[in-house]
Amino acid sequence: MTSDINTWPLPDHEAVLASLLEAVFAFTGAGTLSFVNPAGEALVGRSRRVLLGRTAVEIFAHSSWIAEMLGRLDTEHAALREEGTLDTPAGRLRILAEAATVHDSITGSVLVLYDLDSRRSLRHQDRNRQRAAELERLVAQLAHEINNPLSGIRGAAQLLGRKIGDASPLVEYTDLIVRQVDRITGLVEALMALEAPLVRHELLNIHRVLNDVMLLERPGAAQRGIVIEAEFDPSLPDTHGDPDRLQQLFLNILRNAVAMCPDRGGRVRVTTRMEHSYYVEKESRRVYFFTVSITDNGPGLDEEALAHMFSPLFSRRKGGHGMGLAIAGAIAAAHDGRIRAENLTEGGAAFHVTLPVATARGTFDTTTNT
Repeated sequence: MTSDINTWPLPDHEAVLASLLEAVFAFTGAGTLSFVNPAGEALVGRSRRVLLGRTAVEIFAHSSWIAEMLGRLDTEHAALREEGTLDTPAGRLRILAEAATVHDSITGSVLVLYDLDSRRSLRHQDRNRQRAAELERLVAQLAHEINNPLSGIRGAAQLLGRKIGDASPLVEYTDLIVRQVDRITGLVEALMALEAPLVRHELLNIHRVLNDVMLLERPGAAQRGIVIEAEFDPSLPDTHGDPDRLQQLFLNILRNAVAMCPDRGGRVRVTTRMEHSYYVEKESRRVYFFTVSITDNGPGLDEEALAHMFSPLFSRRKGGHGMGLAIAGAIAAAHDGRIRAENLTEGGAAFHVTLPVATARGTFDTTTNT
């Protein structure tokens, strides 16, 4: 390719390219970067000011296959398409790269990168959310139908117990009925919580919510010799949400993590970070996200647990009713967020809660200057 004093894209194209969710990089005929859209900045974790004028070899130093693909562009190979991995500030991602030469009033090349991991994750999350929403509506409707007769059964058992008298050996059976009804009532109330609306929707700092949750859980964890530690990003933006429901969400996850830890040596870690690898265009504005991760050093999760842990009534804990994580998933969805779980390579499990920030487009920078 030959050098050209003009650059691509032309000024009237930049607004269109800037609105794309895919990462777009344009190179001059000399092989230096002349344009990158905001998605490209977020993907590689560097600002436009730092990237402009650099070569593909410099920009993708740890993913040399991208620069090599651009180097193969010529008149015989005017367009190329390959898959590979890309090391980013958010970790290693699976990427689809499309490159093409530009021959018009200028000469150069354009590179478009697609984050395959995020696309698959979002599609999977949408399918799970639809199935969960249908199941939650069914379960909540059933819970409403069960609640009324339970009250009658409990009242009848108490009346029968008083008629029998404390001296009768049969009174232990009426007491058993009352206890079991109370247990079922608790489960029904948990089921009904799946459809509970957000009571408040206010601007809040997620770290305040997390600090309250850790304060509640630390005494019980300490009795078992389990340490709960935190590593927060102090620059994290606020979010909009219901503080009580978000506290319930994180308390359910934290308690689950503590329960999975071994006594005397268990460790739970709560971390926060901005998501630089993706955003969502919604109602003509760009919505960014942050993630709260809760990890433990327990035995990890088997395949069945990974597939069904957010489903109502699924539990691996002795005495558990399987509603804690289902409610957490419903609360996250009500806040336009999502939850995912994974096993850690070093052992244990991690739960990642991703929520939207409450900042309008353009009021903060998600890229770094390095």
